[in-house]
Amino acid sequence: MVNTLPSEGSIVYRHQERKTTFTKFERRLNRFFIFLYRIYLLPLFGLGRVMILIQTIGRKTGKRRIKPVLCRRFYTDKLTLYSPRGMKADWLKNILETENHIFTIQKGFRKFDVKATLIQDEAAKLQHLEYWFNNFRDAKNIFGYDHKKHQGIIGTEEFINLAKLIEFIQLDIV
Repeated sequence: MVNTLPSEGSIVYRHQERKTTFTKFERRLNRFFIFLYRIYLLPLFGLGRVMILIQTIGRKTGKRRIKPVLCRRFYTDKLTLYSPRGMKADWLKNILETENHIFTIQKGFRKFDVKATLIQDEAAKLQHLEYWFNNFRDAKNIFGYDHKKHQGIIGTEEFINLAKLIEFIQLDIV
């Protein structure tokens, strides 16, 4: 079996590529975002509908960790989180290490205890990703998906590879 690398223009390649300069910028941006969220400035402007703060306990240190994460309501009508790094994301590892996968989120001005369920079925992941591409305009910013340019990508091998890279986590309020 020949392992072919995705071309530089593909959506999968752009999604896999993580440069250290971007990672450093992301850490600073997350700190600033958390600060603005916790003083209730961002929820005041409506950003609490799209982004939430996840509060977990570190699996190694036991310290409280806070991470801003993109949150959407898909066709299942449950809050669904998106992990672009797949199972490599530390916040996802912390969630999966907690007892019964229960942790706290802050959505807007409210805090909730939620239970996380990892979507492992490939068909469900494909369906979530297809729903995102068809119904949300931010797919262009997040995945580099342009509806006019990449119209026939859904159902292709590149689309399936992208769905394998990412993880979706559904949240149920406890």
